[in-house]
Amino acid sequence: MTEHDIRGRLPMIVILAVFLLVPSFDTALKYFGVIGVAAYFLVGTVVLFATYRYFLPVFFSAVSEKAALYIAIALFIGLAALAIYMWPIANSGRVGSGSDADDALLIAANELASGRYPYYVTTYLGNKIGPMPGSILLSLPFSLTGTIQLQNVFWLVIFFVTVRHYEKSSLAALALLALILILSPTVLQNIATGIDYVANSIFVMVFMWVLVRSAAADRSRLVFNGIASAGALGIALSSRSTFFLLMPLLLSVLVQNTGWNNAIKYLSISAGVFIAVTVPFWLYDPLGFAPLHIQGAKLTSVEGVLPFASIIVPLSGAVLAIILSFQRMNKDCSRFFLNCAIVQLFVLIFTATLYSLKLHRLDLYMEQSGYGMFTLFFGVTAAWMYILRKYPESFVDAREPGLTA
Repeated sequence: MTEHDIRGRLPMIVILAVFLLVPSFDTALKYFGVIGVAAYFLVGTVVLFATYRYFLPVFFSAVSEKAALYIAIALFIGLAALAIYMWPIANSGRVGSGSDADDALLIAANELASGRYPYYVTTYLGNKIGPMPGSILLSLPFSLTGTIQLQNVFWLVIFFVTVRHYEKSSLAALALLALILILSPTVLQNIATGIDYVANSIFVMVFMWVLVRSAAADRSRLVFNGIASAGALGIALSSRSTFFLLMPLLLSVLVQNTGWNNAIKYLSISAGVFIAVTVPFWLYDPLGFAPLHIQGAKLTSVEGVLPFASIIVPLSGAVLAIILSFQRMNKDCSRFFLNCAIVQLFVLIFTATLYSLKLHRLDLYMEQSGYGMFTLFFGVTAAWMYILRKYPESFVDAREPGLTA
């Protein structure tokens, strides 16, 4: 690998660093202050560059596809054990303040399963239920079986399987997962505390990925997969409003790869399912539908800094998404995911800036709520796909056995 090659690859490493490290700035700030944030980004970027330059070529050449799969299985068993062990400790309050995000899903799911309106109850911290109905429905298998702490681990497994399938390499999927777990402490914090942000961002991204890839195929089985994933995406979108900003990009990538008719068909399915899942809960009690008020309050609370922030911030994100939707986005979803990450990072930084001005101190992000997770998986997946494709010569010899395994 020549010095010219290294310089040419540096921008991709920086892009990966931004979307992998910036979402965990809140954790770095909480424990190490502003200097810690700067050091974290600098050291993390150097580690990524060194990993790309020295470790990955060795890893791809020395580890087989079968071994990578076994390592991944062992890793997920370890993550499950970590979640089971740490979750009660985190919720006990003995280490940190914990989180009631998991409690919100647990309570809401049990209320719903008992035939009661899930938004009349509050968590043990006295907070109302923030997730929309889709998140509650997708959490039911975990909430009702007492395994809510494993929800993030389950969706990390789905993330690994999806990357492995579309990249045709267990090695590539394992390397990406390892980088996320090693360099993003907020991901581990989500796993330990049961906060569902990791799961939420993954299931939205995966359903979008399957939809675009399946809709762009001609085979009938994949068309069925596209319809199924469009329906699943409708449920997933009924989770948090930030994902609505990605709809212009999703429309564009579908139109570019499947045509207007198919794009409208699939998005109509998603919209129909979203309405069927969400609107009945709103109609039952518009004033009691807590997600509408809680998610909106995050921006209305900073309108003293920026008047009409609740309109300006999402509108700015939507305009950015529309502008980016004019770019060429292929069915592999690399550019689509990168644009999704850019839009969400823009909104995140915009909102964090307003909170910092309101509080007269640096706030990352929105009083350390961990919302950076909603951009991380889109961004790192896109950057990783670019790294594997744009400069394949450094990996092709090592990846070849995996591609034919």
